[in-house]
Amino acid sequence: MPVAKIHVLEGQYNEARLGKVSRAVQNGLISALGIPPEDFFQIVHVLPRGRFLHTPSFLGLNYSDDLIILEITFISGRPKEKRLGLLKALNDGVVAAAGISPDDLLITLSETPGENISFGRGLAQRVHISDKDPKATYADHHGRGERND
Repeated sequence: MPVAKIHVLEGQYNEARLGKVSRAVQNGLISALGIPPEDFFQIVHVLPRGRFLHTPSFLGLNYSDDLIILEITFISGRPKEKRLGLLKALNDGVVAAAGISPDDLLITLSETPGENISFGRGLAQRVHISDKDPKATYADHHGRGERND
């Protein structure tokens, strides 16, 4: 159930370029986390300069007007290695798709327990996915393949 929020500066990304970024984000989630293609939730924010504020450099990285701030929220429980792999997959894919510097993608990952998410009807459809057992897999709860929430 990852939800991706893509924040960009107004005037830097036309619809075609935003579409490439969107597809690269979804492909990164599919390849790194094993989510199904139909598990697709994105919000794209195109912000005026006065509402998209950032430092020009930080930690030896240099940011341009092409900077993308990408927030991903998903159900907790994935191991550290899986999350680190996701960061790499997202950077590789988005940088190639958008034609930006690898410095120009700031990613934040946020995890939340399954009981904090409703896909509709006021039900917590993923409440059974435990954030207390990081070794639990999707198969443990559904009897098939990798976790794909």
